[in-house]
Amino acid sequence: MIKVFGVPTCDKIKKTHSLLSSYEIPFEFVNLRKNALSKTKLQNIVEQLGLETVLNRKGMLFRKLGLKEKDLSDEQLFEELFNEQGMIKRPLIEKDNTFMCGYDQNKILSFVK
Repeated sequence: MIKVFGVPTCDKIKKTHSLLSSYEIPFEFVNLRKNALSKTKLQNIVEQLGLETVLNRKGMLFRKLGLKEKDLSDEQLFEELFNEQGMIKRPLIEKDNTFMCGYDQNKILSFVK
């Protein structure tokens, strides 16, 4: 089963939902505001994709927390990401314990098929 992680109000999540539905690809949506990732699962995702791929440095929450101005190590950034999972680049998609993130229609379709 494909899982899409994000927040329901995100435009990229809405586009992903529409894309998968239009191709009749079944998926489960996981609202990160209600069901945060475990630290182990987030570590697995970061190990697969890299912290820079998973962390949305351009997002409002990253700027709001003032993280750009702080000189944080990767470990500290990971802790911030774990505590504020709204900073995960969306959509985050899981298929067979493999992950991808970011909205690119062709990459999403290739990944989920």
